[in-house]
Amino acid sequence: MKIASLQLQLAIPADTPACQWRSWILNHLKGHGEPLRWAITSLMDSPDAGSQVVIEAVMIQDEA
Repeated sequence: MKIASLQLQLAIPADTPACQWRSWILNHLKGHGEPLRWAITSLMDSPDAGSQVVIEAVMIQDEA
């Protein structure tokens, strides 16, 4: 196992309510390993196009 730093920019669809963002983000992070810590570090909101968020995370990854 190793610890890795990760930064992702994600487009959250406009029809996704803010109360569902946590599970939506965690589902995307799981593709990169197991999230140890993560945070939204930037947000650009557009009523028509949804939101662009920047996520910074510390991930636990299996070494292959």
